[in-house]
Order: sequence, then structure tokens, then C-alpha cells
Amino acid sequence: MPEKILLVDDEHDLLNVLKRSLGRQGYVVDTASTGQEAWKALTETAYDLVVSDLAMESMTGLELLKQIRTIDHIQPFIIMTGAGTIETAVEAIKLGAYHYITKPFKTQELALLARRAIEYGRLHRKLETFSEREQQADSGSMVIGNNALMQQMMTMVEKVSDSDVSILIQGETGTGKSLFAKRIHNASSRADKPFFTIDCGALSENLLESELFGHVKGAFTGAIRAKRGLLEEAQGGTVFLDEIGELTPSTQVKLLRAIQEKEIKPVGGNNPIHVDVRFLSATSRNLEEAVEDGEFRKDLYYRLAVIPLHLPALRNRQEDMVLFVGHFVRKFNVRYNKKVQSLTPGAMQTLRDSPWKGNIRELENVIERAVLLAEGQTISVEDLCAHPICFPEDGDGGEEGAVSLKQAVKNAEIKAIRQALGTAGGNRSKAAKILGIGRRTLYDKIESYNL
Repeated sequence: MPEKILLVDDEHDLLNVLKRSLGRQGYVVDTASTGQEAWKALTETAYDLVVSDLAMESMTGLELLKQIRTIDHIQPFIIMTGAGTIETAVEAIKLGAYHYITKPFKTQELALLARRAIEYGRLHRKLETFSEREQQADSGSMVIGNNALMQQMMTMVEKVSDSDVSILIQGETGTGKSLFAKRIHNASSRADKPFFTIDCGALSENLLESELFGHVKGAFTGAIRAKRGLLEEAQGGTVFLDEIGELTPSTQVKLLRAIQEKEIKPVGGNNPIHVDVRFLSATSRNLEEAVEDGEFRKDLYYRLAVIPLHLPALRNRQEDMVLFVGHFVRKFNVRYNKKVQSLTPGAMQTLRDSPWKGNIRELENVIERAVLLAEGQTISVEDLCAHPICFPEDGDGGEEGAVSLKQAVKNAEIKAIRQALGTAGGNRSKAAKILGIGRRTLYDKIESYNL
């Protein structure tokens, strides 16, 4: 469903231009030429965003905002103002306006600001309306989001859910491969049967084979009794082999036989055991390259990757950032009995700008710390800056905890630039004015610091 925007201004020509421009972006746009008309429209329709001129007769934009706040403290609100009334616009922000934009402005600037304000409002609406029961049920679930690649993979999973086809999940560390495997199992006809996970990179070869295939008494030192392996324990269910790329050549041969013949032999035993399991596997390595380099068996790769899936990195899922943040805030509100309801625009911009080398797992850790550190109901940039995302690429220091003067200046500049960009809603020209430097200088620093 398209988002709805209410435009309020007594300049009819400007209203028409902005309505056409935002309409081309896919929004449903209504207009009002006075504050009273806007208030009437707001009592009849739920809008995702209000964009209002500040200086209007009878009821100003500031008065309209105050009236809205008596019934709705979340409604995203953007003030349009002239250069001479910026102080009043700042007052509007203190009252809860998302941001202000100074006339004259480009329609693209307003479109960008509108998109961020709507996302900001959607996040906080979800945080407020989520009940505790829903929070607890949701805390262990996986966020699929709106990313096109994720949607394609979910369609694929639905098509093969009732089959026993093997699926290989690839992706960087922290992208949620294990959660995705669990979701595949829950969508399958084996959902009511066991789901076992084994980390192939965490055990030695002997221990891994014992865990997978079991062993007989006396098979090796310490094998004082026979043990059933996970492939036997999981009869009828699913076995998830995490970090499959770490298997030794010997174990690869035995696993291939288990998949092809559907039977295993315990370590030290001779009697084959029939197994009925579905294999899901995952790796952060490039298995195609490992096959070419002779490190991974080609026949095993094709057995495991009948359906290959690749989870995108968090930095390529910007459209889902709001969903992830909301999910983790709700989760840690419940865990720590906190009542965080919102993030400042600067904090949200800081999250957007981070490279997220640790992907979703890193974001979860950052939000957990921020929820714990937040003084009230709002997460600020300072709450996030207990984490290195505010000081990327540190490491020029000498002694532990110390940095050089050059690095300290760099850290301070990065933090100031991030905060200015957040305050300016991503507008670099405005951020440069806030920082008191030229726009070209700001561009150079952004490029230099890889922001």
C-alpha cells in the first residue's frame, strides 16, 4: 500500500509542484492551504507524513504541530521554512518535528527527507504498538524484510519445502545462515521432526566424525561406550552442517556416501545404518573456488548445493535496516525490562553509514548495548558510540587504550561528520554549514574516511 503524505502551504503553485513530484515517487499526496484544513484532513485520514510550511496565517505550522502532538506524539512532521525563521524551525524539532527544510529547495531533497521521515515513523509506531506477548514470540524469529534477493530466496524455499532436496546457504559471517536454515526446516514437511546443528569448523576430525556418524565401544581412546551419531538421532528430520567448507577430505568422502547411499557406518563399526535425514549446509567460504583449488570434492559440492542460496550482506540490505533495528530493540526491551521507543535521526543515520563487516550479528550487538545504555526511551548517537562504529578503522594507537594525536583528531572528525550528516538528514551542503567548512572540504573528508 503506498504511503500517504499531507502537504500544507498557502502557496498553491508550490503545493502543485510538490504534489506532482512526490506523486511520481509513488506516494498518495493530499494538500491543504491552511492549518485548519490540514487539521480536518488529519482527523479523517491517517497520514504517514505531514509536510507543512512554517509561516501561515491563522494557524502556523508550529501551531499545527503542537495540536497534532496532543493526540499523536509519533506522527512524522517536516517543517518548510524560509532562511529567516530557522530558529523557529529548530523549536519545531524540539517539539518533535522530524526535520526542517529551507526554501528554496530541490524536490529531490524533500523526497529523500520524506522517505527517511516515513521510515522513522514506521519504526517507532511498531515499537510502541508491539505487545509483550508478540515481543517474546518475535525475539527468536528471522527478519526476512523487503530485499529483492531475500524475497526470491523465500519463493524458492516455498517451492522446495516439501522435498528432501539438499540446500547450500552461502554468505558472509553474521548474515543469519543458521536462522535461515531453521526457517527452511520449519517450512518443510519435516518440521515436527528433529533439527540438529553441528559446526564443522569447531571440532577435530575424529570428534566430528563421531558426532556425525556415532562410534562403537573401543573405537578410539575414551570410547568407553557406543554412541549414536547425529545423523541417526535425527531420523526423519533435518541436519544442518554449518561451516561445511571446513570438512577434511576424509570426512568429505564419508559424508558423500551418507548422502548418496542414505546409510552410515559408526566409527570403528562395520554394520551400516540406514538414515532418513535432509541435509542443509552453510559456509562463509567460496566453495566454488575451493572446488577449483582441490580443497573440496566436486561431487560432494553438487550433492549439497542442489539448491544454492546466497544471503546478502547487511550493507546491501539498506531497505531492511529499519526492520532489523525495530526487531532487536523489541527483543532487548523484553530481555532487560527497558522501554526504548525511538532513535534520534542522527543515531539512525549512524547505523545506516556503518560498513557492518559483522553483518546482522554485529548490528544486534550494537543495539543490545544501546538499549542498555539509553537513559530514557530514546537511543542517541552517544549510546551507539560505545561501539567502534563511531570510530571506524581504529588501530593506529600504541599502548592499549591509547591513540596518537593524529588518530584522535581523525576519530573526532569522523564523529562530528556523522552527527552533522544525521542532523542535516543526509544533506551534505547543510552538514558542511553545521560543521563550518566548505562543501568541497566535506566531500573530500567523506571520501578520505570512507564514510
